[in-house]
Amino acid sequence: MSLSTQMPSTRLASYARQSVGEDQGLRQQVEDCRNEATRRAWSLVAEFADNDTSASKARGAATAWAAMLRAFDAGEFDALIVTDVDRLTRSLTDVLEVRPPKRDMRIIVVRGSIDTSDPSGDFMFKQLVLLAEREVAVKTVRAQRYARDRRAAGHPSPGLTPHGYRWIFSNERDHTGTRYAIVEEEAQDVRQIFREYLAGAALGQIARDLNEAGRRTRKGARWHTSTVRRILLNPFYAALLPPAQPTGEHDLARIVIEECTAGAWESIIQREQLLATRSTLVGAKSNHDGNARRWLLSGLAICSICRSPVRSARGETHPTARKDGSGTAASLRYHAYRCVNGHFMRNGDIIDEYVAEVCIGRISQPDSRTLLEPPETGPDIEVLNAQKIELEGRESAIALLIASGKMNAQAARDALDVLADELRGVNNEIARSILRDPLAELAGVADARAWWSEATLARRRAVIDALMVVAIQPVGAGRRVTTMDAAAASVAIEWRH
Repeated sequence: MSLSTQMPSTRLASYARQSVGEDQGLRQQVEDCRNEATRRAWSLVAEFADNDTSASKARGAATAWAAMLRAFDAGEFDALIVTDVDRLTRSLTDVLEVRPPKRDMRIIVVRGSIDTSDPSGDFMFKQLVLLAEREVAVKTVRAQRYARDRRAAGHPSPGLTPHGYRWIFSNERDHTGTRYAIVEEEAQDVRQIFREYLAGAALGQIARDLNEAGRRTRKGARWHTSTVRRILLNPFYAALLPPAQPTGEHDLARIVIEECTAGAWESIIQREQLLATRSTLVGAKSNHDGNARRWLLSGLAICSICRSPVRSARGETHPTARKDGSGTAASLRYHAYRCVNGHFMRNGDIIDEYVAEVCIGRISQPDSRTLLEPPETGPDIEVLNAQKIELEGRESAIALLIASGKMNAQAARDALDVLADELRGVNNEIARSILRDPLAELAGVADARAWWSEATLARRRAVIDALMVVAIQPVGAGRRVTTMDAAAASVAIEWRH
């Protein structure tokens, strides 16, 4: 920003910068530059400041650094003042931007009394930049080593903490250095998302159920299919630390579970659940429209005449005038089901209530588990987990052979490739086993009515779909079905088993 002052022979501009996004440090730098300009009785014609900007990385065209260079090229100032050399830059590449041969910008450094118009000052300026660049290189190597050690121990890096966890700061950590702690209220959302999806609920239906229950994301936003999908793909919930991905290329779908490290924090869901959800989502085209349902039987029940799926509708009453002459009652809207081929349109509340009672009665029976459990055609999940542990043990053994010099690099790579293929196959089998039994939680439910009242709409629909086909019958124009007996007489239940 330009400062309107009387222009002496030397026109001065200031530059301030810091790597962290705090205003206080910038204000102090700007104030120090102003004081120095006043002391020299020079005119400060422009001030440039970059907040949350590194001096060891390239600075883009939108930064104050770039604006300062453009202003100098336009002849708007003669010299640049900074508080310290490292506030201007920590890279020799940037020095080439401000000093000959590209530009002959005079640099004045408040601390150290450096002025590049003097040869010795120019030499000192460049030496200090070289020292700053070396310090950055040393810190980078140190940080990379720390990151490797941290990752090997299963600790995540700082950043956006997944919904369901909170970040534990260093002064709160236990002796193991755990970085994530479960936030139980948010973790319930995560468990519900996995449970509902594995029971066959659509992403849009899961999002709608969460929103209607008043649940929100950590930022207070409504749930969408995209956020539900990201949670279902995220290995952090199974306490798995994925390999680092290039900056700007983060993609949950591209993470290979077999390449993840065991995380040093408590999992919210089981690894097998994650494998099952990823097996159906990775490689599948994202559907952000969803197919969420609002009513129990829409798209699920059928018309008893044409066997087409029924759709939800909004019915409207048409009251007649009162006999006492006081007018007509207000028209009311109600939830209804309609046949797409026009065979009926019926009030849906009593039908939903009847079907719910039928379901509760059926899952209360001792043999309900046999109705919900699909035929066992695959290997036992305990056997698969044992195979997975054995394969992981072989991987550790190969690492020991390499370290002891008993296996060369090429042989090790070949053996690890074979192991990776076998481990991937076992993980896929585990995923299929989980998907074969999505309603296992209903086994031995003590209170079916309590389970039904607490279950989400998606969960109830999944049970209905597993147990029965609901065929709704026409009842004739003008006839109202208001009792459970009348509903039973006009709704046919066709059991699947």
